Amino acid sequence: MKRIILVFVFVFNVLNSFSQPITVNNTTYTVPQLVQNVLFASPTGGGSSCIGTITNITWSTGSNFGSENGIGYFTNANPNFPLTNGVILSTGNALSAPGPNTTTLSQGIGAWLGDTELFNYISGLGIDPTLTDYNNATILEFDFTPLTNQMSFDFLFASEEYGTFQCEYSDSFAFFLTNVTAGTPATNLALIPSTTTPISVVTIRDSANNGSCASANPTYFGNFNGGANAATSATNFNGETVLMTASSAVIPNNVYHIKLVIADRNDNSYDSAVFLGGGSFNIGSAEIAGTGEFNGIDDFAGTNAICGNKTIIAQAGSVAVVGATYSWTFNGNPIAGANAYNYSITQQGNYCVTITFPGGCQQTDCMVVDYITPVAIGTPNDLTECAAPFNLTDNSSVILNGTSNPISFYHSLADAQQLASPILNPTNYNGTDGETIFVAVENNNNDCIVTTQFALQIDPTLCNPNPNPNPPPNLTLCESILGSGSATFNFTPQTAIVLGANNPANYTISYHLTQAAA
Repeated sequence: MKRIILVFVFVFNVLNSFSQPITVNNTTYTVPQLVQNVLFASPTGGGSSCIGTITNITWSTGSNFGSENGIGYFTNANPNFPLTNGVILSTGNALSAPGPNTTTLSQGIGAWLGDTELFNYISGLGIDPTLTDYNNATILEFDFTPLTNQMSFDFLFASEEYGTFQCEYSDSFAFFLTNVTAGTPATNLALIPSTTTPISVVTIRDSANNGSCASANPTYFGNFNGGANAATSATNFNGETVLMTASSAVIPNNVYHIKLVIADRNDNSYDSAVFLGGGSFNIGSAEIAGTGEFNGIDDFAGTNAICGNKTIIAQAGSVAVVGATYSWTFNGNPIAGANAYNYSITQQGNYCVTITFPGGCQQTDCMVVDYITPVAIGTPNDLTECAAPFNLTDNSSVILNGTSNPISFYHSLADAQQLASPILNPTNYNGTDGETIFVAVENNNNDCIVTTQFALQIDPTLCNPNPNPNPPPNLTLCESILGSGSATFNFTPQTAIVLGANNPANYTISYHLTQAAA
């Protein structure tokens, strides 16, 4: 019996979580705090460590016109709704957004105005010929300075017009982004992916919820909260899109202005809302990453360790932030003179950089670098000859130190490190006196390269002239056996005669039957 009760409680809790509505309030945060502490929340909670890059926060909603407040902070525990928390911008009362979907949201008085920029934008597209005006506009806008070349944030669109009115042009919203520094025109980021079509009820819909018109981009339609779904709906809106991402390429250090606006079309009925994901606004941070062959890599620890002969040019961001100061540390200790946005790493350890931005805020990021243990090689000897050529491979066994790794010879250290332009005739190399030969040994297990070097030396004193042997006397003996014509001769006495004054240690005397054989 106890087991049955436990299962019942578990099932009840699961069902309850799927029917849990969102919660909305407009007292926990002021509107500037909604931007700084919610939209730009840090992963560890609270405001971004550099909210100083967010300025000029302004807003407008129904409370500016004696009507409802369309701006609020929401939290959510319902897995059917894809955002945990964030900011809601509504054309009605934001506090009316929580589910279940049991009432029609048509809030906002006529005195609550629309937005001219949104009206001109939609009118200019020519997609809504019966558009006369917008009403009940809720607007949130601010300036920001990106630290990387990309910005983005998450959102979804919800509306009471899904279902019954989804075949007609709906309420509208836009995310207008302007490069203030460059003075470029505003662009709308609230578009269906890979198109220039604004997101709305009529551009994202499923005919299953109204058969009077065909589906439009149904892949991006999320939940329909009518009918049997109404009682367990997280929001009080009839339907919503899937979670989407607005993004744009940006220029680091330029000032941008973004305007988030939503409004009712031609009336102040059947409200719509945009839900903005908390902590999803990404305008870059002081993340250390490699450049060149290590471009974008931010982890060189453990299995990501690199060869010991490699240098990492690390950067804190894609470009230096104007007016910011940089401070690098190695294993917790400041690096003298390391005050640029990049730093050359040549030894393993823990590297950190702290950026202090003009507004006084700071960001710190760290990166661990491990180097692969290089293959152990021997120290080569300088090669000395009385004259060229040289046999460079005379040093191979000493350098390889008992291993069978590939070895090659080069004219420069750079070539050796890159295995570029090796010396093609190492056994018969026409070298010069004092020339340095660089050697590369490649590890068979990981392709890491170890280099060393040795010098070539020419010593003419080692060149001995051709010897001038003394002519030895003929040797005469009696036949060993009468009539045989042969005898046993001892050539040893001849050797000293042939050598004469020459040092016997420098020469070898041999005897042959013919001059050709000699």
